[in-house]
Amino acid sequence: MAEKLEPAMKPRLGLAGRVLLLVIGFVMLAEIAVYVPAIALFRENWLRDRLSAASTAVLLLDATAAQVPDRLIDDALIAVRARTIVLKMQDSRRLLAAGEPPARIDVRYDMRNAGFFEAVASAFGTLTTRRNRTLAVMGPAPAGGEYIEITMAEAPLRQAMLVHSRNLLALSLIISLIVASLAALSINGLVLRPMRRLTSSIISFGAAPEDTSRIIRPSGLGHEIGRAEQALADMQRALLRELAEKKNLAALGLAVAKVSHDLRNMLASAQLLSDRFIESSDPIAKRLAPKLIATLDRAIAFCQSTLTYGRAVERAPNMRPMGLRGVIREASEVLLPEGASRVTIRNDVQKGLMVQADPEHMFRVFLNLLRNANEALETAGPQPGRAAEIIITAVLRNGVVVVEVADTGPGVPLAAQKRLFEPFKASSRPGGTGLGLAIAADLVRAHGGTIALVPSDAGLGATFRITLPAAEAAMEGTISPNT
Repeated sequence: MAEKLEPAMKPRLGLAGRVLLLVIGFVMLAEIAVYVPAIALFRENWLRDRLSAASTAVLLLDATAAQVPDRLIDDALIAVRARTIVLKMQDSRRLLAAGEPPARIDVRYDMRNAGFFEAVASAFGTLTTRRNRTLAVMGPAPAGGEYIEITMAEAPLRQAMLVHSRNLLALSLIISLIVASLAALSINGLVLRPMRRLTSSIISFGAAPEDTSRIIRPSGLGHEIGRAEQALADMQRALLRELAEKKNLAALGLAVAKVSHDLRNMLASAQLLSDRFIESSDPIAKRLAPKLIATLDRAIAFCQSTLTYGRAVERAPNMRPMGLRGVIREASEVLLPEGASRVTIRNDVQKGLMVQADPEHMFRVFLNLLRNANEALETAGPQPGRAAEIIITAVLRNGVVVVEVADTGPGVPLAAQKRLFEPFKASSRPGGTGLGLAIAADLVRAHGGTIALVPSDAGLGATFRITLPAAEAAMEGTISPNT
């Protein structure tokens, strides 16, 4: 028993959610870049406020003369949040206020010449410490002093920095959510929704490509997604046409198989009747009977191959040295028996020129080319001043035989040249199927050769050039005076 395939798990987070998270992440990265100098600046301002309060206290203590009340000293220390306030003069140090003296100074920080990196390092040192260190901070002094120094516990500063960090984080999250939501809504409306529309159209069209209602209707916008919608609509229409053509070809293949079945039986009967021509005393009947029987054999074999494979699958070519002139002559005689047409076929291929090919395939190639040329001349007539004729020439060049089949007809219309070798596309005359050149092209390519419509000389109509591999026994040199 075949294992059941589990359905593919849907992603838990859609594109809009992923975009939202990405925007939040980017905003947070930007906030981190802003946070580093911001927290250092907050620490500097906090310490600067303490120094300003200490400077005010120094002026006040100086104004009260020598005897300073203990209550005034305590108020000054409380306002500054310091343990000691020291004023450094040019030649002395004055302890203006002192509470409980610190056992030792853990960190000294001089705000008079602190740089950016020192401020950042000190800020993160304060944030990351787990001890209540004693901090000595120095700054500009009032009243002509050299500097003022305060000693204080670092815990209040650290607590204030942590509160400020939490406020920054909360503000950053709010900004991130607002920006990310607006960005996600914008991206959803401008990008994700149209992309979902494209995806849905592709899935829907893939489920039923024959349904014209599932072709996407382009929005007509000029941006990239609008152009993608237009390209998808064009592709879906082209695919719909191709599917219709393939469906018609499949139906045609079934019809051909049915027709081939009955046609094979009729040809078999005709083959039996044609054997009676051999016993005829008429010299023309005796001469044409083998060609008629060979043609019927080919038709029966082709019908059989069609029935065998259900479609016209070509067998691989049986490559062997063969005379090019002989197969062209045979195709000419089958197409135009003596007196059957006003068109003349001129076989200018030199005797003895050999190609490496399958004779049966080459017979069909040249029969199709000659038939097309003959029908063009019969329908439209030759160019003014020219006889109705088909000229076949060949030349050997560098191990390749180049064959040209030219006629004096009106040539191939420009509209038909674009899809000349595609089935059912190239025919421009009433009743034509457009299969002859397609079959010839397939057979030539199977031999490793090429076929193309080339510009014609003056007075000529359509000229087809075929290249085929030369046989080892091929003649050397120029083949025809007409090449």
